[in-house]
This record gives sequence, structure tokens and C-alpha cells, in this order.
Amino acid sequence: MQLDSGSDSRRPSSQRLPVNPRRHKVAPEHRKRVATACNSCNVRRVKCSGGTPCSQCSASNRECVYPVPVEKVNVPRAELEELRKKVELYERALQEAIPDPSRRQELISLASATPEGLSPSPSASAFSPSQSFPSEGSSHLQGAPSVKPEPEDEQTPGHLVQDPSDTVGYLGETSGATFLDHLKELLGAVLPLTQVEPQLSQGQDGSALLSSLGRYYTADSRPLVDRDSKPISLPSNEDLAALLSKLRYLIQDGNGEWPSGGIYWFGEFDILPTQAASPSSAPEADMSEFRHLAFYHAALANIIRAGTSSKEALNSASTPSLSEAYFAGAAILVGNPLDVTRCCTIGDVATLCLMSAYLIEMNRRDAAYMHVAAAMHICIMLGIHRGVADERGKRVFWTVYILDRWLSCLMGRPHIIMDGAIRIQLPADAPSMPPAAGLRAHVELSRISGYVVCNTYRIAPWEAVRGGMPTQPDKAIWMLQQWQLTLPPRLQLSPDGLSNDPACCLLHMRYNMLLILAIRPLFLGAVKRSIAKRLMVQTTETNMMYSEHLTLCITAARRNIRLGRQLAALNLSRKSPLHAEQHYSFNATVCLILEDLISDEEVSEEEREARNNDIMFGIQLEEDGITNFGQASSNSLRHLWALARRLMDSMVQTQELNNAGLAGQRFAPPMMTTPTDYSMPVLQTGEDHALYDELVAWVDDEWPPMYNTGLFSGFMQ
Repeated sequence: MQLDSGSDSRRPSSQRLPVNPRRHKVAPEHRKRVATACNSCNVRRVKCSGGTPCSQCSASNRECVYPVPVEKVNVPRAELEELRKKVELYERALQEAIPDPSRRQELISLASATPEGLSPSPSASAFSPSQSFPSEGSSHLQGAPSVKPEPEDEQTPGHLVQDPSDTVGYLGETSGATFLDHLKELLGAVLPLTQVEPQLSQGQDGSALLSSLGRYYTADSRPLVDRDSKPISLPSNEDLAALLSKLRYLIQDGNGEWPSGGIYWFGEFDILPTQAASPSSAPEADMSEFRHLAFYHAALANIIRAGTSSKEALNSASTPSLSEAYFAGAAILVGNPLDVTRCCTIGDVATLCLMSAYLIEMNRRDAAYMHVAAAMHICIMLGIHRGVADERGKRVFWTVYILDRWLSCLMGRPHIIMDGAIRIQLPADAPSMPPAAGLRAHVELSRISGYVVCNTYRIAPWEAVRGGMPTQPDKAIWMLQQWQLTLPPRLQLSPDGLSNDPACCLLHMRYNMLLILAIRPLFLGAVKRSIAKRLMVQTTETNMMYSEHLTLCITAARRNIRLGRQLAALNLSRKSPLHAEQHYSFNATVCLILEDLISDEEVSEEEREARNNDIMFGIQLEEDGITNFGQASSNSLRHLWALARRLMDSMVQTQELNNAGLAGQRFAPPMMTTPTDYSMPVLQTGEDHALYDELVAWVDDEWPPMYNTGLFSGFMQ
């Protein structure tokens, strides 16, 4: 900034004299010298041609960069002093109003962040439906970070929840517990308006669900069995081979019987260890010689858990189980993964991978999150993510990748490694190994899962957004549909939507779950709008918005219940369902419970009975789990169903009274000077119009905060 020095004629010798006003102005095309030389010519004091690049830089093969023009403004000294005084005055006022320096600095940073500074260029986020999706033979996954996300992203904050031991943990918006809390808040706000008194006891009317706001169940609160100084002995080779074969059938590739080849690969379960001695009888100093047995201890922990029924788990809940003892043995043998002085191998990665799978099944998600992180970091240390591995190591890496993306989705947290850092090829068919089609498709589906978590929900975005607002779910929906269209024949479902391959059923259940997850914020917004409209008198009819999205969500939920039944029929030898089956079924059941609240269409008795049977199946599947988590989930579904029916009965009665012209007896409009399309429900003594204003906001809200206000853009075509 230059100051007007008034009549002062003294100037520094280095300051240039003003242009002679009598000098004729020469047109740019007739000038012998350019107005501004490039940086290189300016430093070298040579004549610049003014081109881009200029002739000097072009001849010398140098980068030609011109200085950025800076606009100069002349400000009178008196005005400058006045501005300085105002700034000092405002700073003192701000300090008195907000004494906390950190809060004050936060407000200053927020005020200084302009929309242009927060929002990347619209062109950076443009997405074309013609973009190609990675094919089966693509060498690596796409999705590298291209744009730095905005620092102040308050769209999907998630929240802190408490476990049974009152330990606080963070769960993001993709977590089922977080979504369930949103439903609790919604139902808790509108249930006081219901005119229908519950005929059930407090334990059966659903109110217990509302009291659990901000809490969730996890077995991470309960310590595992104490780790002894020595791991327990392995079974005989004959028994061990039978147990490993059973585990391979249940969680890997069906002992080679599944056409898909399975959607995980933990290792070679058909190779038995050499057991010259037992680790339980070995000296402490020689324990490292038995490190390779950690894999088999982790495998036994998984197969014993899979062979335990819910009744057996309930009876032995107070005593340490054999599966936990084998898990502890695996932890002792594999050692501390944080000790970098030890020579870690791909075998350690496979062991940690099996231990993570066990922890997920035991509903110890935080512990599994840490084990998967350790496994992935060992892979990075060994360079496996860059392709330094054979086909077996490659499949182990991609299984760790799948578990990483799965836990990220379950807990609403960022995943460990970005796709742009991965250069290893996708799994490929190899001699003496199961087909790679299922695992390869699962990897590609997990990549889309990472996109939904990071970009659709803005948990760790790498993709630019238009106007600073989060993206709609349409791109994620398009990616999922393209994934389904490009599946090889062996992974496609039959015309009736089923498969005799359990791994294929589970793969399609995850596909349906991601569709539900991408659309879920819209689904919640539709429930809020429908409730608000039915509880308020309307003078104009409004159509249900985004019906295509909602129909897609409900259809995906019904498909998952159908596939869940198929899995239960195929896995009769398994005493309890997998955690993934329960998770997919739980979210599908929630959608079916809420379907009545968003639909105005009449449902036949046959359709209602079929829906109720689907809901009951989802509740029963949760109860069949071997941990207390299954019982807690089934109770949550029962309570949610009871609350939804209470609310639905009240809204039906409200609608009948409105249609009969009796609404004026139950609704009293607030004091307003302008006409409105709605009337307020009668509130209890001491309440104000805040709930009414909230209902109006629900009706007027076209999109939930998760997405921007764009229209359906054709990605589903």
C-alpha cells in the first residue's frame, strides 16, 4: 500500500520518477520493449519478447514464468490512521466479549474463510457417466486424493457415544449406532404428540429404546481371557486338519466347492504345521521357534467360535471360552506388532488378519480396528502394497484391505491406506488356488465402500464438491450399479435373485447394504417430512420427493432379507450367523420397519404379512448371534417396531380426524400475522411453538444436510 505524501518533494534515490505527462502513449503492438519481462529475463537482464514462452526461455529450454500483477492502491494517511484505530477498537471489543483466546481465534478463522477459499473449483468435481469403471483385470484401484478437502466440514460430524463401561468413543455417520441415535431423537421429539396411549408395558412399548440415546453395546468393554505365559497345545494333526477344513469351508472358499472361490483369503488351511514339540512345554527363550503356530491358534479361535451356539455362549458368558484361550495363544506367539526390531513376515499379516476376523465376530470392533491397522502397516513396511509379493501374499493383502474398508464403514472412521498408494495388482487365478473372481469383486466393492464413507458422507473426502456442499448419492449408486453389471457369470444371481454359493450371497448382501447406506440420509429425511405432513393440517397436496431413491432403498432391503434366508438355509451346519449377515439384515429390517412412515399407499393384507415376516426374520437372526450384541440388536429392533406402530396409529387417527373435518378440535393455529398452510398440533402445558417450527422445517427441507440441492442427475440410467 502506497501513501500519499502530500507536498513533500523529497523522494528516496531508489524511487522511480513519475512518467512525463507530455510523453505520447505508445500502443502495445508498436512498443520496442514489453511492459513486463518474465522472471528469467528480468534476472538475467536480457530483452524479453513477451511471449508464452518467450524466445529466450524457449531457446534455453527454461520454464517461462511471469510475475503476478499486483494492484497498487493509494490511500491517504488520514484514512489509514482512522482504519487502524477502528481495528484496535474492534479487537478490544472482541476480547471483552470472548475472553477465551482459542474460541476467539476459532471465530476469526471461521470469519476469514470465504466461500471461494473453502470451495474447490466446480470443474474439479465434475463427474461424467461415461467414465469407465475398473475392469476385472485392472492393475490397481483408482481413487487417489486429488483435491485437499475443506478444513471446516461440519456436514456429518458423527458423535461420541458411551459403551457399557461408560467409555466414550467416536462413531461416524455411517455407523449403525449413530443412525439409530438419529431415529431415537426423531421419535423422542414427535411421540409426545401422539394421541394413542400405549396398551403395553414400558418394557414392550418401545420407550426403552429412547432411554438408550448416546449409548451402544460393544464387547470391547469386557477383557479377554488372561494371557498365560505359554499358549495352550494344538490338537493332534488329524483333529487339526478336520477343524481347518471346516473353517476353510465356512469363511474362505468352501473347500473349493464354491464357484466364486470365496470373497476372503486368509491362508492355506490345508497345510499342517510340523510339531516336533508343543509351545506349552517349551522354554520361554525358545518361544520364537513356535511363532508360525500363531496362525493355527487364530484359526482354532475362529472355528470354535463358529461352532458355538447362542445358548452355549449365554451359558458360558461368565467363564473364559476355549476360543478366547486360543486367541490369547495367537497373540503370545505373534508377539508385539509394534516392535519393529522383530522381522515381520506375510505370515504375521495372515495371523493378524485371522485375529481381526475373530474380533469382528465377537463384536470387538475397536480391537479389530487396531489389529487391521497393524496388519496393513506391516504390509506397507514389506512393500506388499507396491507389488512385492507372490499370489498368496497378494491375496492376504487384499483381504486386509477388505477388512479395513469394512471396519471403516462399520464405525464411520477413515480407512488406513488410500487407493492411490496401492500399486499391487488385483487377485488373479493361479494353479492350486481357488478362483479369484469372488475376492477380486469383493475388492472392487470395498473400493466403492471407501468412496461412500469418505466422499458421500464426507468423513475423509478426497473428491472436490460443487459449491462447497457434499455430493449427492447418485455417483455412488451409479458406481454400485456398474459394479453389478460387470460381474462375471459365476458371481451373478439366478433369475429369482438367489445363489447356492454362500460367498456370492454375502457379496450381494454387501452390495445391497451399500445402496442402503448411500441413500439412508434421504430415507431419514423422507421419514421426517412424512411425519411432519401427517401431524399438521395441509391445504395443498405435495408429492413424495425422491421416490426413485426411496424405492431403490426399500428394494435393496427386501433383497437382503431374501438373501439372508438363503444363507441360513445353505449354512445349516453353522450354529450362528456371521457378523456381516447380522449387520446387513439389521439395516434392512430398520428400513422395512420405517417403510410405513414414508408410504401413503394402501398395503394389502398379504403384503403386510410378508413385510412383518421379513421383520421377524431380521429380529430372529440378531437373536441367533453368540454375543450379547445380538440380543441387544434384536431388542432395539423390537422397540423400534413398537415405537413406529405407536406413531403410525396416531398419524392414522390424525388423518381420519382431518378428513372428517374435526381437525379444529385438536389443532390450534399459532398467533401469526401472515397466512400459513399448516396448523400446529396441541402441545402440552408449558410448551411453546418450537416443535411446530421444527415440523415446518422438516416439511420445507428438500434435502438433508448430507447432500446439496441438485436434482437426480442420471447416474442410475
